Amino acid sequence: MKYVPVGQTGVHSSILALGAMTFGEKNPWKLGGLDQLTVDKMVKHAIDVGINFFDTADVYSEGDSEKTLGKALKPYREQVLIATKVRAKTGTGVNEIGLSRHHVQRGIQHSLERLDTKWIDFYQFHSWDWHVALDESLETMQDLVERGLVNYPGVSNFSGWQMATLQSRVEERGYSRYETAQMNYSLLNRDIEHEILPFMQYSKMSLLVWSPLHGGVLAGKYSKNEEPVSGTRMGNRGLFFPFFDEKTGWEIVDKVKEIAKEQGVTPAQVAIAWLLSKRHIVLVGAKTLQQFDENLGALDVNLTKDQLDQLEELTKPRQMYPNWMIQRQSAGREFQILPAGWAS
Repeated sequence: MKYVPVGQTGVHSSILALGAMTFGEKNPWKLGGLDQLTVDKMVKHAIDVGINFFDTADVYSEGDSEKTLGKALKPYREQVLIATKVRAKTGTGVNEIGLSRHHVQRGIQHSLERLDTKWIDFYQFHSWDWHVALDESLETMQDLVERGLVNYPGVSNFSGWQMATLQSRVEERGYSRYETAQMNYSLLNRDIEHEILPFMQYSKMSLLVWSPLHGGVLAGKYSKNEEPVSGTRMGNRGLFFPFFDEKTGWEIVDKVKEIAKEQGVTPAQVAIAWLLSKRHIVLVGAKTLQQFDENLGALDVNLTKDQLDQLEELTKPRQMYPNWMIQRQSAGREFQILPAGWAS
């Protein structure tokens, strides 16, 4: 197992982390429904191979994910990093949602109880809240930090401008900086490379990758001309999520399968290995111990430079600007602008 620093925290995370979205028998989204015994085995195996970062959310399996994860991690609490999230609707009440002081304070109390812990290592805003003043959310998070309930704040599913606004506000106020951003990133979705990743690098934040297999599509279990079968994640949902451009996406899946055959590994391992080559923290989830072991196998995959180049070229995001120099006039003087890092 390799370890990478998390933001500017001084703590290190295993480069593979275990996501707990499949944990919990309530399973309203039909993603896993893993019982406590299976969760215990998976968590124990994760720790045995060196994983020390575990991610969940208050909304996963209606709170059951946090409960089962907390029980499984109880013997190892001092050794591990636990991340959870707040924002989504967690009950029937009109105020059981959002980033208001009311909901965040209640959310942390419930998460601490379910996880059976005295603190959360990484507490993340699950998405932006347009209905609450940002200052109120930031003040509430800072209070949780000062009370020792949260070690490091983070965000999930924020845009680049939202993260920039948030970080500038906390810097102005002398609050704890936000150290992580959990985003969807895979060979089927590299859009965050436009603005989000450059800002994170500038701000020295760490990326936590969710859905590295894009809901299983990159594992090769689905095909272009066939409906997802019942029992699979996409078959149960009736749609592909996260969404991807199906005009080009299946060509990418075919290339992943081709490289997997060359390497003598699985398509899932190739897709995860591509992410690991970028040294981001990759959250892997699984419905079975067999799937989990397959994901762990990505640690031993060494993609060649040619294979990496093929994947980069095929999957690179569409350019935001024309790939030629833009002529402009300024104060009577002509100058040229070329987006940083681009060839003329």
